[in-house]
Amino acid sequence: MTVRATILIPTHDHGPTLRHSVASALNQSVSSIEVLIVGDGAPDITRQVVAELSAADDRVRYFDNPKGPRHGEIHRHAALAEARGEIVCYLSDDDLYLPDHVEVMLAALDNADFAHALPIRIAPDDSVSGWICDLSLPFHIDLIRSGRNRIPLSCGAHRQDFYRALPHGWRTTPKGVATDLHMWQQILGQPGVRAASTFRPTVAHFPSPLRHDMSIDERCAELARWSVCLESPEELRRWRERIIAHVARESADLERRYIEAAANRDIHKQRYDEISGSVAIRLRDRVRSIPGRSLLRWVARALAGPAER
Repeated sequence: MTVRATILIPTHDHGPTLRHSVASALNQSVSSIEVLIVGDGAPDITRQVVAELSAADDRVRYFDNPKGPRHGEIHRHAALAEARGEIVCYLSDDDLYLPDHVEVMLAALDNADFAHALPIRIAPDDSVSGWICDLSLPFHIDLIRSGRNRIPLSCGAHRQDFYRALPHGWRTTPKGVATDLHMWQQILGQPGVRAASTFRPTVAHFPSPLRHDMSIDERCAELARWSVCLESPEELRRWRERIIAHVARESADLERRYIEAAANRDIHKQRYDEISGSVAIRLRDRVRSIPGRSLLRWVARALAGPAER
């Protein structure tokens, strides 16, 4: 059977949160997937959880490894040597996919080597924020190459054949550098790489550094609550409306800062024109042009998945 996508989930010590992250991976509109859970010195509770998950769905496979250097990047590379998917998507063990994530990534990677979902993060108080990233702009590629990551692990995806042609693949990351950033820098540094940004929110990212004072039970309760929310069409619609508003605000702020910088001769006008032509800025302008009563209808169309169009 053809496997359209491999979903790789690295895990170390979260264990029970896998019940929620893996459930969101299995609940994709594209069913021809495999889920590779890659352990990095994981404790017994993780093995117990994974045994439950793999017994319930044979698309789940566990790679049990001793603790490796840094975040066990070498274990990810070894697992991908056995991956069967046409593309590879990544999912942190404490994040959630929306049901159309793989579908959107497959479409984006039809004409690209690397792609990412709209980077959106959720704080413990349920507030939404994120990063504007448009890889059609050399400026944003330069940001990542220079060490300013805007793409969480769960948002990134690439073609399998492209990965296998890389000089190194996943490898131990230098101290002080984020593992996902190190990987994206290698990918975006390849000559002729085709990179694509998508502007549809298909990932809910729950950053661990914002939750250092939460117990694992509290983390699981949060993911359970959000899983229910994102499975409800009405709640999902409302959440995506919040996302589109966030993107519009962030785009407006980005433009303001570059106008100020250009006025101060801190950047060249050509660089400003490059930024202001981004998809995010165009999205902001489109939002501004919509009459109030038509906004919700436009949001529904703009964020509709392929199956809804």
